[in-house]
Amino acid sequence: MAGRNKKEKAGPAYLREQGNRGPQKPKKRKLTFSLEYLLDKTEGQTLAEWQELGHLAAMNEMMRHLCKYTCEEALQDGSIKQYQKWPDHSKFTEPKHLPGVTWGSMHITKKSKQVVAGFFDENVFNIVFLDKDHLFYPMAEK
Repeated sequence: MAGRNKKEKAGPAYLREQGNRGPQKPKKRKLTFSLEYLLDKTEGQTLAEWQELGHLAAMNEMMRHLCKYTCEEALQDGSIKQYQKWPDHSKFTEPKHLPGVTWGSMHITKKSKQVVAGFFDENVFNIVFLDKDHLFYPMAEK
């Protein structure tokens, strides 16, 4: 018994003291993305088309970047734009199976023409259209 080392006296590691960290604030829910409502047979493009055009990787990188933020932070940053209603001058047709949703869009890079359009459901941005030509919310003619 006299040859016991200090580790044996301290007991197993899983019984160690936990320290004095105070209570933590609840974490804010981060922005997530869903492809559940993606319309790829009507307007816009398919994921396969975006892959061929080289846009899919940029879209994934932008989504990965935005997942660090809450929905409010992404909106304040301007990375995602939110619209109060369906854009009147949109070249796309409003999906009838999605009435009353809050529409929005995001560019796949800071200065890209390509956008992803969809709607918000709490902290989830549901992607509905992949728009390589910026037709969901076209820029005003100058």
